[in-house]
Amino acid sequence: MDAALAATASQWAAEANSAVFIQLVSGETVEGVLRALDTDLSQDADEADEDEEEEGGADVIQFHPTFTYPIYGEHERVFGYKGLRISLSYAAGSLATYFDVKYQKRIDQMETSLPVQLRADDVDTPMRKVLSSAALCATKAEFAKRVARDTHEFRPLGRKVHEYTRESEESGEGVVYEIYESDFVGGEFREYHRRMQTLVLFYIEGAQFIDDSDDRWRVFTVFERLVIGGMPSYTLVGFCTMYQFFSWPDRKRPRISQFLVLPPFQGQGHGSELYRYIYQAVLHNAEYADLTVEDPSEAFDDMRDRNDMRYLIQQGAFADLDIPVSPAVL
Repeated sequence: MDAALAATASQWAAEANSAVFIQLVSGETVEGVLRALDTDLSQDADEADEDEEEEGGADVIQFHPTFTYPIYGEHERVFGYKGLRISLSYAAGSLATYFDVKYQKRIDQMETSLPVQLRADDVDTPMRKVLSSAALCATKAEFAKRVARDTHEFRPLGRKVHEYTRESEESGEGVVYEIYESDFVGGEFREYHRRMQTLVLFYIEGAQFIDDSDDRWRVFTVFERLVIGGMPSYTLVGFCTMYQFFSWPDRKRPRISQFLVLPPFQGQGHGSELYRYIYQAVLHNAEYADLTVEDPSEAFDDMRDRNDMRYLIQQGAFADLDIPVSPAVL
């Protein structure tokens, strides 16, 4: 490749992590959702993370992925576009999905004097391969209708096992969060998980889809519960998958496999709340021998260590010891 061709090619390369925008959308009216989706929410990468915008009665929480190499290759770059925006919009609770690609210019649609014809990368097919086809809405209008309906009608699947509150930074009031436990015995949650599992590719390094035909999996989901128009409305906060291995002679050894809190909800204690619930559920279930974790990240290790230390202090495990760390920092 000569210098002129290389220079031209470099101008048409985009960072995939910055080009992909993930949105959680809720709204009471179709018109409000459509206005929000039609609003250009693209900003600089640093500003777009955890951005929240209300437009005409619709609420859009927008953020970037950490990884895109499972979809767009190990270099996480997309070639052939200028002004590229890859939008992956989810109904905040039901995860009904709308996938849209926009760009200002595409290299194979431009006149050029170059000796070769450069082609733009296919950004559509690789993303669609990892999305649930049953959840995909064909048009923006169809998606807006699903959001307006699901904002009021969607209810989390599974068995509600825990509830807690966190103070809202905006209003100062308590916001309720609910944890649900599900499995793949019924087909309804299997389909919901197929919508949800794409998110692990964006945020868990080396993540792969799990086998949802195996009934030994347990999945814990966390939802924010708000009241909109006098009715409860749910937004997915995070989830954890846990596999139940055999433990000789007649018990089970559960292992946490995937553990994810979505970026807009990180740093607020939701991961600790979910981990503590799972730990206590395992501790008080005679079927379980212990609780293990599959290839934990450094962030998960830190969160788990802090919570395990809190538990040990509460149980008086260090009553006769002088620990070098103040309980206040845990």
